Amino acid sequence: MKRVILLRGPRSVMAASAPEWAAAQTWAKAAERIVVHKGLNAPAEPGGVPTPPVYDAVIELWSDAALDAHSIRSDWEDVEVRSSAQIVGKAAAARLPIGITPGLSQLSFIRAIEALPRQDVERHWNEHIPLACEIHVGMNRYVQDRFSPAVPWFGMAHLHFPSEAALRDGLFRSPEDIAVITADVAEFVSDYATMIAIEHIVKA
Repeated sequence: MKRVILLRGPRSVMAASAPEWAAAQTWAKAAERIVVHKGLNAPAEPGGVPTPPVYDAVIELWSDAALDAHSIRSDWEDVEVRSSAQIVGKAAAARLPIGITPGLSQLSFIRAIEALPRQDVERHWNEHIPLACEIHVGMNRYVQDRFSPAVPWFGMAHLHFPSEAALRDGLFRSPEDIAVITADVAEFVSDYATMIAIEHIVKA
């Protein structure tokens, strides 16, 4: 079973270092795999203030063991735990080792259009995969997580880029690409939030 843990506001000194915090949890021992995405502030406009990430940390946890949600809430201000059905749109070229993954992750959280049945949203999102792989030429990995429960977010798209330059220059090839992606996403998404993160493989 895969779960995604969304965390805001570290309360403890240990939680301030999310990868080390995750590795120290009792549920980490039984996990098959743990990946922690540590959120980065968005760059500020000249003279402005950097924008904090949507979440301080996002944890991907593969485990059938019970999750001690109470212990999580003692270390973090805000905790959301979601079961996930994972769809791999573009796989990594090689197995990722433990440690910091080179490059940057873009995590996009989507709200589905309320009037659409879940199966229609999933179908649209499936059809979006080849378009995303064609347009986001700089990414080397693409994964969709469909959440349950699907509130407030229907799911999370994870685009990984091997370098900052790959993200900057390879997210879109042209303004036309932006328009195409925007039009396609509008068919099933009512709202979204995006953050940039550093990926830490804690357990593999």
